[in-house]
Amino acid sequence: MNAWGTKTYRNTLVCLVIALFLTSCGNDLCNNSLYNEKVSPDGKITASFFERNCGATTPYVQVVSLRLSNEKFEPEKFDDWVFTIHGRSKIKMKWEEMDKLSISYFGTGDSPTLKNKWNGITISYTKEN
Repeated sequence: MNAWGTKTYRNTLVCLVIALFLTSCGNDLCNNSLYNEKVSPDGKITASFFERNCGATTPYVQVVSLRLSNEKFEPEKFDDWVFTIHGRSKIKMKWEEMDKLSISYFGTGDSPTLKNKWNGITISYTKEN
């Protein structure tokens, strides 16, 4: 094999290794830890409480998301997020009725994002001290 053939082989191999590495990394570098789930009294909706960690340069985000109970938990469905707060808070979820969810949380110094409605579900919030 001549020098040109060896160099081409090596360059092709290096490109393949880099391509395999890049495709195995995926798009999402965030870790999501599911802590608790509560199913509505009629069994149709699931409220999920999870924590999102996207690395050392970003704060932890605690999230409550809602979904149909027959769907799998997908933390990347941002439209389903009804509550978010930066930092670590103690969060409690309780179904008051089939279409009413209450969420209580402890403040972290951050102003949480609160949605009051999601697909016909009414959500109320209580900030604990």
